[in-house]
Amino acid sequence: MQNVFKEKIEVLKEETSNLTEEIAGYVSDGNTNEFIRSLRNLESKLKDIYKTMDSLSNRVDEVEKELKELKDQINYVKFFSDYRVWASIFIRMLTNKLGGVDNWCGVEMGLHYRNRNEPLAKKEYDCVERLMNLLKEDEDIGLNLTDINLLLEVRDTSNILFHKKNQTSRDAEMELGTYPVPNNLKIYKPPLKKAFKAMSRWRSS
Repeated sequence: MQNVFKEKIEVLKEETSNLTEEIAGYVSDGNTNEFIRSLRNLESKLKDIYKTMDSLSNRVDEVEKELKELKDQINYVKFFSDYRVWASIFIRMLTNKLGGVDNWCGVEMGLHYRNRNEPLAKKEYDCVERLMNLLKEDEDIGLNLTDINLLLEVRDTSNILFHKKNQTSRDAEMELGTYPVPNNLKIYKPPLKKAFKAMSRWRSS
């Protein structure tokens, strides 16, 4: 595409240059008819140039849009690649705090139905309530059920996308503040920050 535009512009430049020389010659000779004809040809070539430049400008806009989309996709993959493992670790710690896998299964089932405005079974309701009470114990961290749902989304994002990265929890937490992510991923940052605070506290207790 770039070569096509380049070749077309070069041809138009040459044709315009030739017409300019012709016009100068006709002016010197006093040949009014040929002068007017060449002037009209020059006007036509200039219109072609403007049209080509418009097409080129539109193509540049398209390329910029494609590059932005590609950058967003790369940031999407990189973000989940780096933070999926930490969301998983947080969930495992939360599972232990809740008393084991059985209770956590009740939480996940309860959140699943709760998010769809469906009634919860008694065990599911009790497990979700237990989770809410647990989160209130560290109220200053500010974790809530919305945060837990978002952290589950981070955890459950497909493994196929990701590569391994050796990253300490401290590094991950520090990088999160400046991590370049598309706007639709920014909702995951606050719950991840809270999760890091919770993990740090729970590990030291």
